[in-house]
Amino acid sequence: MLFSLPSLSLAQNVPPLSSSVSGIVWKEAKPYDDVRSGADSRVAGILVKLLDANTSEVVSTALSNADGEFTLQANAGNYIIEYVYPSDGFSLVTQRAGADNTANSAADETNFSAEFVLTDNEDLDHFGLGFIPKENTLTYCTQKGPIVTEWNDNLLLPKSSVTPVPLNVKLFAAESVYHPVIGVENTGTANAYSISAAGKVTMTMPINPASFVMNSDVTIEGSLSDFDGLEDYDGASGATFYNRSSFADAYPARSTSSQTLITSNFVGTVGETFSIPTRSQSTVSFTGAGNLKTSVQTFVSAGACVVYTYQSGALPVKLASFNAKKEGRNVNLNWATTEEIGSDRFEIQRSTDGKQWATIGSVKAAGTARLANQYQFADERPVNGQNLYRLKMIDLDSTFAYSKVEALTVDNGVSIYPNPVANILHIQQEAGERVAQVFIHDAIGRLAKESAAETDVDVSKLSRGKYVVTVVYANGTSATSNVLISR
Repeated sequence: MLFSLPSLSLAQNVPPLSSSVSGIVWKEAKPYDDVRSGADSRVAGILVKLLDANTSEVVSTALSNADGEFTLQANAGNYIIEYVYPSDGFSLVTQRAGADNTANSAADETNFSAEFVLTDNEDLDHFGLGFIPKENTLTYCTQKGPIVTEWNDNLLLPKSSVTPVPLNVKLFAAESVYHPVIGVENTGTANAYSISAAGKVTMTMPINPASFVMNSDVTIEGSLSDFDGLEDYDGASGATFYNRSSFADAYPARSTSSQTLITSNFVGTVGETFSIPTRSQSTVSFTGAGNLKTSVQTFVSAGACVVYTYQSGALPVKLASFNAKKEGRNVNLNWATTEEIGSDRFEIQRSTDGKQWATIGSVKAAGTARLANQYQFADERPVNGQNLYRLKMIDLDSTFAYSKVEALTVDNGVSIYPNPVANILHIQQEAGERVAQVFIHDAIGRLAKESAAETDVDVSKLSRGKYVVTVVYANGTSATSNVLISR
């Protein structure tokens, strides 16, 4: 992250960091495939730390923003990234293998990336992190971006809209602190010193005890000579340090299994939120002579996540059956659920090849139901040939899963009369079907007649015998039927 700084009475301007490492934190949508895609949502408030690969010193920290993005500023060096997240709600997708890929996750099961080299003026953008929601949990996160302290704000997180009430609730908290400059000046006699510059975040949680404090500091020690007459945080009596970062996290920051507390603070309807009042402050403390002066800038960002854990089987739709049956010209789809918690709708999808799927309808789900529910949908325009059907079962939190695939072959013969026919063959159009072309082939497959957009076809000049009539409709579908021409 880069910040615009006001002018300071320091020895020099803040030296820029020449390179950066960035990535995106995302949550997998079902079906899980370990690859970031447009269907996946982004996760805010995840703590990311850039560590010196040789010393494990924290070089830079950041929290993922509302778009799941983070950026770590640094100079050339060998680094490792550590990711800190609410592990009760998320597990990690499989770490990428081989060449770097912007859509794959960079962390292994220990939450660290592999060691990598960052060169001068280089921007690496492929250190994202992918999450898979843990079974029977819902996790929501939020974040407030880095701002010069002091600031006050309310962090908002969704309440649980799932029945029954969660078994427990856990809150995750994290802060990222950045000091562009830390200056010290000795205005007296020579002395040793120790400075601690900190970012302090106080959150008022909706769980007793309410007050929760995170405090992260950067400590610098040294000695300074007698005052040289200039308060410039430089020279023999002063020193300035640049681009120092620190962090703090607590998981769980607070947790409860009290149904009374959960119901009163964390349960509501879709769209309702609860608030975490948050205050950010900066502090500076030092030991040494009483004539030390300091000049410090501090930027603080803070994040919070809530993890709701439910009883087994509370979240997913339990699909008991799903089948497709040809009835007349329609394909009727029927399915049943034995239990639904937080379900929103079923999208009906159709394919002819199992690769390209189109949504042909939607049916509203029961939402929350402990008893069996029956659903049905009629596909009134199946294609001739193979029809593949599946359900996309979408929950209120936008997660989804697919049903098994049902396959059905449709042969909707065209309705023609009379049969046998002597002169005029009439083609009956179904509602919504417009005839575009008619082909008539003889018994050995030769084209005997072709007409366009006709429902009354003159066959008086065709020889007696058996023919195959193919009707192509304007929507691209077709149907065939046999006809006997007699005189």
